[in-house]
Amino acid sequence: MTIFPVADGARLLGVHPKTFHHWLQQATVPFTTHPTDARIKCVTEEQIQPVATLHSRPLSSPSTTSPVTPKAQVLHTPEHEAEHQQTAQVLPTFFSQETELIQRLLSLETKVVTLQEQVTQLALTLLQERERSAEHHITVLEPLMHQLMGRQKTNLQAPEAGKESACSVPQRRPLHPAEQEARSRRPALIEYCASGIYVIISSQEGEVHLEPNSRAWFDWLATLSSFRFIGPVGRFTAHRGYKQGHQTHFWSASRCVRRHTYKHYPGVTESLTIASLEHIAARLQSNIDVR
Repeated sequence: MTIFPVADGARLLGVHPKTFHHWLQQATVPFTTHPTDARIKCVTEEQIQPVATLHSRPLSSPSTTSPVTPKAQVLHTPEHEAEHQQTAQVLPTFFSQETELIQRLLSLETKVVTLQEQVTQLALTLLQERERSAEHHITVLEPLMHQLMGRQKTNLQAPEAGKESACSVPQRRPLHPAEQEARSRRPALIEYCASGIYVIISSQEGEVHLEPNSRAWFDWLATLSSFRFIGPVGRFTAHRGYKQGHQTHFWSASRCVRRHTYKHYPGVTESLTIASLEHIAARLQSNIDVR
């Protein structure tokens, strides 16, 4: 007994599956259970024959359709055995290709590691070459530095004509009236020299010889409205304060760096000692360094 799905039975009669299904219901022909799947509705050749006779439909040869066969039998057909053999031949080829790709990746990783080692070695070589070049330049420059230092010592040890202070003012020369007027507007300068002393230069009087912190020192400061101070660790400009258009005895110290003004208030004229001025210069410099 050959079993066909409903769709194959309709194909044998040359009608639509819905039409064939309707004819089966009219003829009260029961469906046959599929041998492997109970959800599929099937019919036998003996059930199709009465329906074909009833509706005068020629019955096609069953060879054009594929009858339902048990699953166990299908697995052992020659076609399935050929498919299994073909699959068995394809699998080794696939695994061999995958193995070849893995080997290529491992080879590339080895080459990348080798290149990284070569780059590292090249960088170390360049650093060593730079160090050798720097040492060579230092070795060449050291004798020149010693020669220059020797010449400076020779110049410092010159006779009395050269024993003057490094901060001393050169010999006066006649000044042009315009230059004289410009210098008269410059504030006085109190500057620390390499010899460890302070030189006082007035725009009108030239070099002023005063003993710092003496009575003459404070009397001279009382005549000024401003002065500049250059110490060993900092500098600033001091201005006397004004109140109601008149000068006061109080001073302010300021220094402008990168468009920012730093200020300090040292007090009255009697407090402007050398130690106080150096302290103010150092404090302003520390504020600048912090900023």
